Amino acid sequence: MNARYIKGLSITLCVAVSINVSAEEATSPIVNVNTEPTIAVDVTSPPRSSDCIQRDDEGHFLGWIDSQHCLVSYRATQTAQWLDSLFGQVENNQDSIGRIRIINDVTWLESSGLTDKIRIRASVKLPNAKRRFRLVISDEEDSLYANQQTTPTSKNNEKTSAAIRWLPNVVSRVKYSIDIGAHSTDVFTRFRAQRDWRISDNSIFRFNETLRYGLKTELKSVSQGEVERLLNDKTVLRLSTALQYWQNEPQPIGLRWSQDNSILHKIGAQKSLAYGVTIEGVQQPSWQVSSDRLFVLYRQSFWRSWLYYELEPQLVRDWTTGKDVKSLFVFRIEANFGN
Repeated sequence: MNARYIKGLSITLCVAVSINVSAEEATSPIVNVNTEPTIAVDVTSPPRSSDCIQRDDEGHFLGWIDSQHCLVSYRATQTAQWLDSLFGQVENNQDSIGRIRIINDVTWLESSGLTDKIRIRASVKLPNAKRRFRLVISDEEDSLYANQQTTPTSKNNEKTSAAIRWLPNVVSRVKYSIDIGAHSTDVFTRFRAQRDWRISDNSIFRFNETLRYGLKTELKSVSQGEVERLLNDKTVLRLSTALQYWQNEPQPIGLRWSQDNSILHKIGAQKSLAYGVTIEGVQQPSWQVSSDRLFVLYRQSFWRSWLYYELEPQLVRDWTTGKDVKSLFVFRIEANFGN
């Protein structure tokens, strides 16, 4: 891997040091591994660099990386507490939660070469605001499997947005959330609803509905239904179908649809392996396939409990350009900060 992509990773970690917001809980489109770090710092006192310096029994300094991770996590927690204090007196500082997730993707596509991309996920939980509000920072778009690059020609133009998320206190089996936010070119509001049904002791069905309206992007709707079945204690089968409608769609294609079939193996406490097939298509002028792909995704923690890497080889085929099969490989580094 050449020097400019290694430099991109170093920039990612440097950006993290200057961020004073928290990270959203780390989740992958398919893999869901608990990556929450525990920071042993007294959050009731002002942040000091000496609080995060760790030494061994003989007094030797244990390293710069851990102390910087501790400081960023400390500052994320302090920011969460400060925001929460705006809603009244803080009864328990430990309840304010701030998380940051920073991801650096390096992608190689046959005949197109290397590209890289830095993504940031952040969230602040505000328990003093009646446990109903969160500050969310993300570059995800409301689309079919927004985190996945499923075709050689896919163009992900994610723009980092910030939103206040309200979680209504409604006694219901349906989980609701309402966002009001903005990014550099648009102001939007978003409504989400989710409901789970238990099919059997080892199977569940989940339905998600997202409605988003932006002043420039106008109305967008994503409906997703998925079935998850536990095959054994470490293996899950997942079948997912999604439909997307966009009022401001640049091409007259009607609905976009996607079918994702995957299997997840939990190899260890910090390791997982997923593989499957994804098919996408459009409604107009007739229901047809536009692309498909085969993928394998390996995820593992390394060096530190808050650092992860992912290896994702794919075979992708674009049905709109002669059905040529191309190789695609994604190398991903992820750092998690916060309490």
